[in-house]
Amino acid sequence: MSKIDRQRKFVGAVALCALPLMWAAGSANAAPPKSASSTVTRTGPAGNSATRHSSVSTNGQGGYTAGSTVTGPAGNQTSRQQSGVYNPATQTFTRSGGTTGPAGNSTSFSTSTQKTADGYQRTGVRTGPNGNSVTTTGQGSYDASTGTVTQSRSITGPNGNGPTESRTVTVAPTVTTIPSN
Repeated sequence: MSKIDRQRKFVGAVALCALPLMWAAGSANAAPPKSASSTVTRTGPAGNSATRHSSVSTNGQGGYTAGSTVTGPAGNQTSRQQSGVYNPATQTFTRSGGTTGPAGNSTSFSTSTQKTADGYQRTGVRTGPNGNSVTTTGQGSYDASTGTVTQSRSITGPNGNGPTESRTVTVAPTVTTIPSN
């Protein structure tokens, strides 16, 4: 895969994830459902072409569904579907979906992010085509009195092992000095 193909794939993945999240976040209060779709065909220098059809819709209650299918020059297809919903009672956003490749191999994911008193808690699971899963758990908090953000995350792989990371960021208050003339 060329650098340009990787960049296009990355931009497409970001757009597929970001647009529904923005719409869902903006739709947390009842709003009219929205939907959009696009079809893009790219033709390379040798005349080979690939087509991507994408669609997204919101339910007007803080949820969305999105999907994308890419058809390559040989007619092979890869599809990705995902959905998400916000529960205002528990202040939780859940998202799940999966990808199916041309050979029928599939992967899946699910995440749940819940607001806490001073931050959030998040859990995610990704399952690969061979059935092995990776679980990520994390949390973050903000202390307004000190301007400190604290985050931690742990990852557990299929063998039960994985890294843990923590970080603390403190934003120092800015002091403004007015020059004297």
